[in-house]
Amino acid sequence: MFALDTVDNNAWYRQIAAGWARRMITGDSPGTWAHYTDTDVQFAVGQLRLRPGDRVLDLGCGWGRHSLALAAHGLNVTGLDLSRDLLALAKYNARRHNLYINWVEADIANLPLRGSFDAVAQFWGNFLTWFPTPQQTLEVLWHVTNLLRPGGRLLIGTSDWQPDLPARSQEWDEWDGGAAIYRQKFDQERRLLETQTIIFGPEHERQEFRRQTWWPSYQDMEALFAQTGLAVCARYNTFVNRPFDPDTPGLVYVLARMGR
Repeated sequence: MFALDTVDNNAWYRQIAAGWARRMITGDSPGTWAHYTDTDVQFAVGQLRLRPGDRVLDLGCGWGRHSLALAAHGLNVTGLDLSRDLLALAKYNARRHNLYINWVEADIANLPLRGSFDAVAQFWGNFLTWFPTPQQTLEVLWHVTNLLRPGGRLLIGTSDWQPDLPARSQEWDEWDGGAAIYRQKFDQERRLLETQTIIFGPEHERQEFRRQTWWPSYQDMEALFAQTGLAVCARYNTFVNRPFDPDTPGLVYVLARMGR
């Protein structure tokens, strides 16, 4: 098991995201994802009850595919991400489509925008499965809740803990100029995922990143929502209006901030 002082989830993400950005530039086009993006955003606009001019935060926006689609609906969009490389690609795509989006490079815990948004959307990502402990997850959920105006809505796409995950796994990936080894270890009792990523550059230089993430069950998530004043409006397995099945992978929540 990794000691917590050797773990930096944000550094891990920035390094992995830099690789994603390179691939987007050299190969995978944003157009490849157009169908999925349109489906996700149509679902979000309906579930979040969005109207033109509403203030929306795309949390963990990456290279901006959802931010762009939300802005095209006439929404006032802020895209937040930790990765400078992915945000650079997002800005390029926004200019190319003549769309204005407020891009922010920051950690969600350091975003001083209390009560600023009518809605927050986190499409498929790791917001609730990103932090090493339940307490850290709760603290960040408080930050996200406080970004909403009273009555504002939150959309979260995530995954709950799957009991059939293998105890250990390893993958190898290669691209032009580099390669990586991804090693994972699953602690079923504590629902803890430990990841070691080793990246080899074009000159055979080696970088290593480690992270730990607590994976809550959907019951754990709903206990956290209750503690932070979020009411569950609906739950799904994916961004389509189909009834939630606890035995089906994938988890999408529509939540509302309680209070006035």
